Amino acid sequence: MPGGCRFNELWLENEKYKLWLTRGPNPRVASCKVCRKDLKLFSMGEAALSSHVKGKKHQELMRRLQHSSPAFEDFFLQTSNASSSSVKGTSILESTSEVSTGFAPLTFPGSSYESTSYCIESFVNSNPALKAEICWAIKVASSHYSYKACENAGAIFQAMFPDSDIAKQFTCGEEKVAYLTVFGIAPYFSSLMKTSAKNESGYVLLFDECLNQEMEKCQLDVHLRFWNDNQVTSRYLTSFFTSHRTEESIYEKVEAVCCDIGFQNLIQLSTDGSDVNGKLLTMAQQNIEEQTGKKMLNVGSFGLHVLHNSFRAGCASANWELENALSSLSWLFEDVPARMEDYVLVTGSTSFPLDFCNDRWLENVEVVERALQIWPSLKMYISAAEEQTATEPSTQSFISAKMIVQDDLFPAKLNFFLTVAGEITPFFKLYQTDKPMLPFMSCDLTNMLRNLMEKFIKLSVMKNATTTLKLLEVDYADPVNHVDVAKLRVGFVTEQVLEENLKKNPDAERLRLEFKQNCKVFLLKMVSILLEKSLLKNLLGRSLSVLDPRGLLESKEQSVQKFKTVLRLLVEAGRIEEKCCDEVLREFARFYDRILMLTPDAFRNFDPESGRLDEFYHERLSYNAEFCHLWEVVKLVLIVSHGQALSVEREIQVNKEVMEENLQEHLLIARQVIRDHVRSVGGLLNVTYTEQLLLSASTAKHKYHTHLDEQRCLKQDEQKTLKRKGLIDEITEIQAQKKKMEEDIKVLLESADETAEKAESQGELGLISKSNGFRRAAKEMERSLETLEKQLTDKLNEMKDPPYKEEPV
Repeated sequence: MPGGCRFNELWLENEKYKLWLTRGPNPRVASCKVCRKDLKLFSMGEAALSSHVKGKKHQELMRRLQHSSPAFEDFFLQTSNASSSSVKGTSILESTSEVSTGFAPLTFPGSSYESTSYCIESFVNSNPALKAEICWAIKVASSHYSYKACENAGAIFQAMFPDSDIAKQFTCGEEKVAYLTVFGIAPYFSSLMKTSAKNESGYVLLFDECLNQEMEKCQLDVHLRFWNDNQVTSRYLTSFFTSHRTEESIYEKVEAVCCDIGFQNLIQLSTDGSDVNGKLLTMAQQNIEEQTGKKMLNVGSFGLHVLHNSFRAGCASANWELENALSSLSWLFEDVPARMEDYVLVTGSTSFPLDFCNDRWLENVEVVERALQIWPSLKMYISAAEEQTATEPSTQSFISAKMIVQDDLFPAKLNFFLTVAGEITPFFKLYQTDKPMLPFMSCDLTNMLRNLMEKFIKLSVMKNATTTLKLLEVDYADPVNHVDVAKLRVGFVTEQVLEENLKKNPDAERLRLEFKQNCKVFLLKMVSILLEKSLLKNLLGRSLSVLDPRGLLESKEQSVQKFKTVLRLLVEAGRIEEKCCDEVLREFARFYDRILMLTPDAFRNFDPESGRLDEFYHERLSYNAEFCHLWEVVKLVLIVSHGQALSVEREIQVNKEVMEENLQEHLLIARQVIRDHVRSVGGLLNVTYTEQLLLSASTAKHKYHTHLDEQRCLKQDEQKTLKRKGLIDEITEIQAQKKKMEEDIKVLLESADETAEKAESQGELGLISKSNGFRRAAKEMERSLETLEKQLTDKLNEMKDPPYKEEPV
């Protein structure tokens, strides 16, 4: 794939580089752990390393290191790097900054690593105050405390527990909590998760984009889905923040994550289905095929956003303007206590309209139910305001509210909204989970679509759609297949509202037919979007229904056929070997005959809402050696994601809780990593304080100061770049002035010579005076030119880099 040179693992074994070279934050960058500098490979490749080796600063630092002994902080880094929580591999800043903050120290001749490790571990294990500080930092992150709340925490704890030796040693204030979180605790928790994922045969990356309004940037949350013990788990990995949302920028971030864990085990990228993400999948697929010869599994992009968007599009196509109407009702009483008091006095009701959600329309069910509940009270309040028994607001929201109460069909519109939402909400709630749900989705999605289509398509047509494929073949857009508008199935309550309206107004039949026609347009638009993005069109998505325990009992022949399709697709993707398929099929047949037929009730009564499919098959397959090949296949496909799971959507909601004023990106990521780990272990009190965690926390201060030094160097480099740019602009301007002045001097001298020759030939003294004037002007300009040349020389000297100054050791 075009994009520049990449890091070569063989360089780490090269005598010229191995003492100072380490991997960079992404495959196109190498890092010098001596100079603490990133080397961009791109088009230069190894030549960039050779050039860096020849640098005077690098050579001087290498010379000093070879003649010095290791510092105390280096021992900490060396021990931490040898443990599972290596600084390089897990630094939070590696995922949010171009500066590599984690670097491994050199191994010095004559140093005793084992002795140093023993001393450090003894020091850490005998420091109970460090455990207390870690516990407090985790509490701050998991409970969304601000770092300012930790100010003087040590003094407060000493006052609360005057007889405690730990409280006397506790010094975890605002700054310390911050660097413990970012450089100590979060990297360790992240390394635990990555190690678990690396040990598994496959993993899935889930990511979702949203606008971070506080930072005014596009936020890309990345989650990791993998097997952990007997369950499939989805864990928060990191976040990226970008101003320009392009497939190339997103792919670079995803590539850095995959490179750290391993491309060969990435089996799926689960996205929200946008156009940019579609291009991203193509780029990732091409890269994985080039590196591993494998393909990712694709089950489409039917996420929870598709349900929201289809429902919103259906409402918009009906031209009811429910969004404006319901928003106006909530704005009518928003932050106006006097108006709320008038409403309570007139109606006697204390229930007010709820806020309308513009993004997730299916979450507006409660908003619509509240609007129907207060409908009589709202009409009373509007009437009182018009009769001047209550203050009449002069706002646009009140004008909209008056128009709403004049619409006799508005309650029918709201009830039809609830009828359609009632068909989708159970599906929406069931699949908003981290559990493996893909095997159930084909059947549930088929049932949901059938229920929606039966509202406006003839029963004779739907009667023939007995299978998923036959349902997809129904021409839902053909008016011939539609029921008469008067017989459109809009729901029992909606029909009752229409009947009551017809009794009050005998001339409302035309409005009733128009309303049902709009309902039909609503359903048509919604069904078209659901089918366009449907998982039902994906062969793998349909075939994975073979793992639905309830469907296995229907037919062994159909189950075997679906399982063969799954195996064929896995072989095509390079995920299993073709020669193993026969053995897998034999094991599947034995499983069907021996396990399923002996305990059919367990399969028939399986409940996707309360049970877990991963635990179900883990219990029946993983401990039985005769199903070992079958278990590997089942284990692989169960981690395939069904779309935006609860964890992905959850982190977007958490942002509002953890965001603080001027909160930096890496602080936000570190807090979410810690919160995710605490949630995964079942709470703060279940966190295990291992030696590796304590060691990681003990080195946090050193890494924090290293990060500050690097940020200071970056700032200095930026200032130098700006200054150099300013000098270049000044030099360019001076050179232009010099060139113009030289041209003017040349013209003056030529004019002086011509005038002098003319004076000699004509004998006119006045021309000689004029010639001398030209020469005097030229001399003055020559003096100015000398000044410009001096300025130019000074600027050019200033452009030169200052000589390297040796810093004290």
